[in-house]
Amino acid sequence: MARIYADNVVFLMRPGETARRRVERMPDPRTPPSNETVAACRRTAAATTDAHASPGYSHTVAPRPAVNSEARQQVGARGRRAPLRWVLLLATVCVLPVAVCTWRAVVHQASLQHYATAIGEQRKLPLPDGGTALLDTDTAVGVSAGSRHRLDLERGRAQFDSAAPPFAVQAGDGVVSAAGGRFQVSRLAHEVRVVALAGTVSVNLPASSEQVTLRPGQQVDYGYGRLGGVQPADLAAARGWAHGELVFHHGNLAELVAAMNRYSSTRLVIGDAALRNLPVSGVFDAGDPIGLAQALQRSRLLRAVRVSPYEIALQPAAR
Repeated sequence: MARIYADNVVFLMRPGETARRRVERMPDPRTPPSNETVAACRRTAAATTDAHASPGYSHTVAPRPAVNSEARQQVGARGRRAPLRWVLLLATVCVLPVAVCTWRAVVHQASLQHYATAIGEQRKLPLPDGGTALLDTDTAVGVSAGSRHRLDLERGRAQFDSAAPPFAVQAGDGVVSAAGGRFQVSRLAHEVRVVALAGTVSVNLPASSEQVTLRPGQQVDYGYGRLGGVQPADLAAARGWAHGELVFHHGNLAELVAAMNRYSSTRLVIGDAALRNLPVSGVFDAGDPIGLAQALQRSRLLRAVRVSPYEIALQPAAR
């Protein structure tokens, strides 16, 4: 059926109908219509309605909705808001977990009581569970105010004497725990070393689900999310630093110099790379770089040169 739009009215015409609806020209709006014109328009409208009201046919009045500029603006605004909602939702999903983790980390750091030692200083710290912690030089720890059995080793080295309840130390990406034992944890550079001195010590890496149990006299290293193998510990060296001594058995000069520099503001510097692997053994006073330099010079393998008030260079012995 054909549709003819005129004056916002849709007329449904019979197929093949050739009659066309005559559209009268509208009079000039500036000229008032006469009575005859009004009556003729009414007769035409009535006749058209009767003609389409016959049985079997119907007409539908469907005025076109007038879309003004305000409606178009509302539709466009709704179209622009829909993608914006999805962008905001996606941003919330991505940012919320990060915000929660950051908030937890901030709250955790705020709940810690921090303790630190200066270069050359050692300090014994009572633990909330009744045990003690001996902090070595240049060491920082955080004790949680909400937990009596947990401590964070932020840097340096410490020896822990735990009481009967299980006590845990967070160091790097690992957790060291013991109940009624003695152990040491060293967090130097990117690796952590755990030495068991008494009792049973457990070392656990939550990220990789790796775990090992140490007996007295054993040690293990871990770092970068991986746990190393269990090895025999150098108990003389482990017990020595707790008494202010550096004990070396078949070590090298580079390791000894690095250990001594942690205890003093006067630094030892190896002036020749060939001396780095020089084997050394002995017991040295921590924090006495001048005494160490004199002892090395007496070996006739090298000589000590005072470069500045805070630096001593180790050079090869004169031939």
